[in-house]
Amino acid sequence: MPKEDYLLKHLEKLGRTIAAMMGLREKGFPEDSLRIADKTLKELLRIDFDDLAIMPIEKFITTVGNEKYNSSYLDTMAQLTHETAKTLTTLGKIEIANSFYNKSLQLYYLLNEKDKTFSFEREEIISELLQLTQNDEYRPQGNEIN
Repeated sequence: MPKEDYLLKHLEKLGRTIAAMMGLREKGFPEDSLRIADKTLKELLRIDFDDLAIMPIEKFITTVGNEKYNSSYLDTMAQLTHETAKTLTTLGKIEIANSFYNKSLQLYYLLNEKDKTFSFEREEIISELLQLTQNDEYRPQGNEIN
């Protein structure tokens, strides 16, 4: 039971983090939003923001897949990387933003594999991310992302 309480509190904290990032970006403080993203990504993935930005997508898929995260955790990470990409887009850092959009897309694919409940909202986000990245190269055709 204590492990479940910890996980629930951690997910709630991450939800507040994402909301704070959105608020800062919308209020014109995107740099502060990225500082929060950097700190949170280090906590979640134990990877530096800059390293994650340049990490090849294949390595990212392997890294996340090896962790065996539950669906709630994957959902939060997908939202975090998506919000980070939006903030980077606001700052005009399009190449780095695309890296994060691609990583977010892969997290949503993995989430679809883990959580068998169909979600219209998730499918809309995936569609949006596909349009933003214009990249079907890593679109799973079955159980490619494990």
